[in-house]
Amino acid sequence: NVDRFPDHDLPRWNFTDFMHSFMIVFRVLCGEWIESMWDCMLVGDVSCIPFFLATVVIGNFVVLNL
Repeated sequence: NVDRFPDHDLPRWNFTDFMHSFMIVFRVLCGEWIESMWDCMLVGDVSCIPFFLATVVIGNFVVLNL
């Protein structure tokens, strides 16, 4: 799916390996999730929206209850 991005470069934040995936989830929990969701929607489809919203809601619920 790299051909869907301009200049055929993967975005800096992607789900290609565990470390990048962990950093995206951390970034989502910090509140900077919209850019990652747009990149996901560019490659995939609208099924990214429930994933990111669930991560925000459940992740913030867990963090607030620590």
